[in-house]
Amino acid sequence: MEAPPSHVPDGYDILQRLGAGQTAVVWLARAVRGGQRVALKLPKPEALAQPVLRRMFENEVQITLKLQHANVVRAFDGRPTGEGAFLALEFCEGGTLDLLLLEKGKLPLDQAVALVRDVALGLEHAHERSVLHRDVKPANVFLSDTGAAKLGDFGTGTFSAEMAEERVGTAFYMAPELFAGEAASVRSDVYSLGVLAYEVLSGKRPFLGDSYDALMVAHMTALPRDLRQHRPDIAKHVSAVVMRAMSRDATKRYQNVHAFLQAYRAALGEASAGSATTPVPLATGRAARGKAATPAPSDDTTAPGDVGPEGSPAAGDAPKRRGLFGSWWRRDR
Repeated sequence: MEAPPSHVPDGYDILQRLGAGQTAVVWLARAVRGGQRVALKLPKPEALAQPVLRRMFENEVQITLKLQHANVVRAFDGRPTGEGAFLALEFCEGGTLDLLLLEKGKLPLDQAVALVRDVALGLEHAHERSVLHRDVKPANVFLSDTGAAKLGDFGTGTFSAEMAEERVGTAFYMAPELFAGEAASVRSDVYSLGVLAYEVLSGKRPFLGDSYDALMVAHMTALPRDLRQHRPDIAKHVSAVVMRAMSRDATKRYQNVHAFLQAYRAALGEASAGSATTPVPLATGRAARGKAATPAPSDDTTAPGDVGPEGSPAAGDAPKRRGLFGSWWRRDR
């Protein structure tokens, strides 16, 4: 194991390095009290010296500590500022949703349906706490060892209307109005949720492009194929719910995640009052290979990854990181 960080928060023992981004390094650590394994995110000194990167780390700590939901990656402890800044997160052993999709392609329908519902429940909770995520995508969804999905990576999240004016996100999942320079909103998060739902349910991305500009044109002008063309076994009402969430006109989308969930459950024939999700254990993915995913630094911004046929992520897309922060848009990890 490489040398541990010079500053380790009291109460944690470092086990191994898990990953790094522009703002932080993530370590697998063990809590001295209780012995629980956590993902310990420590900001890089050079990031603390840059106002934008420092603010992203501070936002993630402050936001994640305020969210407590079964479908949000849990924060156990954290300090947003100073040399002792850190964030101790739930260690998710099931991998990330993007890697599961990359490995399996089209998921079993019951599993896909449950994963979409989980992500929506996590996002609904964030919105109820006045938090915009602004980068909802499979790479920011983590899986428990039972297969339950948990929304994470709130580095681009915001409580602030002022920050919502910034153009951040991943071009594959960004709402059309964001490309046009409008501020992020609940409805733009709903759009990203719709794109994620389409991909999870069908195994295909609804929009293709090998550059930011190409993806901008696709989101602003293209009409995705009906979901049932990729997934004939899905009910037409479910397809209609997902397609409405991706409406180019924000006023025609579901105006909040709660409305999306109500329509989604109704389309599935579920009771609208029910909120419990039956997780589907993962037979494949990182957990099956003996590897575990953890919330990684949410600050890598790059040019778009390669896109495979009919919108499937290319095999080399998810694991790469390149760090072109100035472009302010994020590729799938």
